[in-house]
Amino acid sequence: MKPPASRRRAPSGPALAALLAALTLAPALVNWVALWILHDSWAAIALSAIVFYGGAYWSLTAFGLWRRVKVRPGSWLKTAGWGLAAAAAVAIAIVGAGHIFFQQAMPGNMLQVCAQRLRDSQALRYNFWLFFLFVAVVLPAGEEMYWRGGLQGLLEQRYGPGRKVALSSLLFTAYHCTTVGYLMPSAAGVPLVASVFLGGLLFAGLTHRTGNVWAAAICHGLGAWGATIYLVWKFLR
Repeated sequence: MKPPASRRRAPSGPALAALLAALTLAPALVNWVALWILHDSWAAIALSAIVFYGGAYWSLTAFGLWRRVKVRPGSWLKTAGWGLAAAAAVAIAIVGAGHIFFQQAMPGNMLQVCAQRLRDSQALRYNFWLFFLFVAVVLPAGEEMYWRGGLQGLLEQRYGPGRKVALSSLLFTAYHCTTVGYLMPSAAGVPLVASVFLGGLLFAGLTHRTGNVWAAAICHGLGAWGATIYLVWKFLR
């Protein structure tokens, strides 16, 4: 089904700020309820997927941003190439830094706290590949349509390239603080928050470079989440 045509452009001033705040707080709120109240990672996955895919459809439709999820004819190889190359680089960096962080920089008692938080949330109650499917494939695709397709697309209508990349990355990081704070409380989560911000910059840059969200989705899922899931299975099970 062809998406409906746009009826309006992004708002400006306080209206845009309120819209961006709502788009950031909505997924943060469902994660907070699922993790901090229900202690259920799979509820967080399911609710986040609903918010991301539903919110992406609304914002892409309402503001005429569907072009951001379309790959121009002949650009598939370029998009896939950028995504896979970035994913490989990100995975190597995360795995290398993660081994240093978990084996040397992170106090043993905090490692135990993180592992216990993960067990309490029942994140690993199913097998590795089911966890990988939802966390590294289903959610990143929805996230990129939501953040880089919708939210960054709104910023693109009002700001220049540098400012939109920085702002979208900051909002992307603010949303992730709910999850990071639950899994790695106190100062232990600071390196992870910093890596999320850098990842947001990279995903935003890939979207700007290729003109669509799919290189960022490949990098986000296979690179960032793929490496993170490997580290979780290795150190926090």
